Amino acid sequence: MLLAVMGDSHDNRQAFRAAVKIAVDKGAKTLFHTGDLVSAFMLEILYDFPGRIYLVKGNNDGDPLAVSRTIPQECPQIKEYGEFIIVDFDEFRVALTHYPEHARAHAIAGDFDMVFYGHTHEFSEKMVGKTLLLNPGDIMGLKEEGGFCLVESDTKKVQRLYV
Repeated sequence: MLLAVMGDSHDNRQAFRAAVKIAVDKGAKTLFHTGDLVSAFMLEILYDFPGRIYLVKGNNDGDPLAVSRTIPQECPQIKEYGEFIIVDFDEFRVALTHYPEHARAHAIAGDFDMVFYGHTHEFSEKMVGKTLLLNPGDIMGLKEEGGFCLVESDTKKVQRLYV
């Protein structure tokens, strides 16, 4: 299964829209957002994503209450929105958080096949034992060119794409 992993979009509508379009065009089935979406108006960009979406809160989300209230009416493919998310698929298990220190701890514990996180605005890909520890970088382009990742779930192969 092809997974799209992106985050730290910080209300950059143009870049976020481009990233979601690329993910859809490449055939991503599930999208993970590692936090700092920021505003509820950003959810409209996710309307056309055909698969499941998991969205964690970041440290810079402007109005998480507005986001949580908007999801059921306008973006029902978001399956979970919270501080820390665990997703069990038939063949693999994913943890999603915003914070690198939490992500590292979960990767070291070895209970997940993949752990995705954000916050630092810098791409990082590491294997910790059998766990893929991945920060997709940021959508907004703060420290490096804005982008996101596609991950093939069976091989854990990561492809970094730019917006």
